[in-house]
Amino acid sequence: MKGKRRLALIGLAIGVTVAVLSLPMILNVTLLQADPDRLQEQPALLAVAALEARPVYRQKCATCHGADLKGDHTIGAPDLTDAEWIYGQGRIAEIERTIAYGIRSGHPKTRNLSLMPTFASAKPYARETLNPLTPTQIDDVVDYILAIEGRTPRSAAAAQRGQSLFLGYGGCYDCHTSDARGDNFVGAPSLRDHVWLYGDGSPAAIFASIARGRAGVCPAWTGRLSPATIRALAAFVYRKSHPPSAQDRRG
Repeated sequence: MKGKRRLALIGLAIGVTVAVLSLPMILNVTLLQADPDRLQEQPALLAVAALEARPVYRQKCATCHGADLKGDHTIGAPDLTDAEWIYGQGRIAEIERTIAYGIRSGHPKTRNLSLMPTFASAKPYARETLNPLTPTQIDDVVDYILAIEGRTPRSAAAAQRGQSLFLGYGGCYDCHTSDARGDNFVGAPSLRDHVWLYGDGSPAAIFASIARGRAGVCPAWTGRLSPATIRALAAFVYRKSHPPSAQDRRG
């Protein structure tokens, strides 16, 4: 009897061990079989995926985006907890694509359609001809941006000149659109929403972005993280920017 009991206990222990070890595999398969943009319809799966991704985020992503996902304006790492997206609308599939291929990462599938020109240089943009701007002209564009954001420009006349530069000679409209609401297909942020990727939105910070240009880089994680881990990270970021409702938490 003792021998049979011992064998039964050993069998039970083995069964539990196998079940525990297979849980990550089951999660990975379930995640990869799911439509990423319908994961929010499976809050339990979304929550488990986000929980699994949390330590990966801390190890791989927190250095730039912060432990609280609030980003770092000194290096242009965006806040991942708000509703503002440089690329796409914040869908899980879109977040997953950015994590997988990065931004200006050098990967063939990376997001790299545009960058902020260096308007204070003689040749602001390598990909096409753009007119350089003088410091006075850049100041005028800054005043225009202050005005369209709902702040008081330092000079109404300067803001008017800045509008002409934005819509004409400076070519700013080409990426940021004529209403300055941006284009999240090419990665041009809105200039009206009080959300700043670099700096604090002060005139000096805006001037620096226009004069020096911006071309932030996000690494491509495909090949370094498994597809399931990348999707889990996308689920983690999605949940942080779309907190579950009270009904979801009860469920």
